[in-house]
Amino acid sequence: MKRILILKACGSSDEPHECNRICEQAQLYGIEPVCKCVRDNDDLEHILSANRLFDYIYLSAHGDSEGFASEDEKVKMSWKRLAMLLCNSKCMNEDSILMLSCCRGGLMEVAYDIFLTCQQICYVLGPRQSLSSADMHICFGIFLYNMEMRRVDPVVACEKIKLATDQRFSCYDREEESVSLQNYSEMHYGYE
Repeated sequence: MKRILILKACGSSDEPHECNRICEQAQLYGIEPVCKCVRDNDDLEHILSANRLFDYIYLSAHGDSEGFASEDEKVKMSWKRLAMLLCNSKCMNEDSILMLSCCRGGLMEVAYDIFLTCQQICYVLGPRQSLSSADMHICFGIFLYNMEMRRVDPVVACEKIKLATDQRFSCYDREEESVSLQNYSEMHYGYE
């Protein structure tokens, strides 16, 4: 059975509605959901290192090109640090998908920083602009439906979001991005 870890790290009043609907949708598709409220950075590390494996990790938080945070900023972390925690905890199954329900979570720089920090992460998905919890729920719901019910590729499932909602989401596939990732690494990190 597939599993999804839903991390409530935003703290907004509408976040429970968004995350609960994703949880219910996952159950409908036969995916076991594990939903956790993240209190602070240490709590996130503890949750990820609980020795459970997931096919999807859904992070609900405020985000930008540098990282993510909660409204009260008790949770505040760079994308690189998140990737390091995911890698060290070994909580992701092969071909698992990191779903960033964070404004600007679908930026190329975000995905590349995550890929370069953790080789275990295969896909990163998120919106390219700022969206409400209602938008996030609908868009990620379309993605999950296409992944689980229609069995389409993650990149194609992401393209279905724009067709249905006109919202711009991006799904980055580590293997497809390998050449661009190498160039990005050389430009931003100074190594090959």
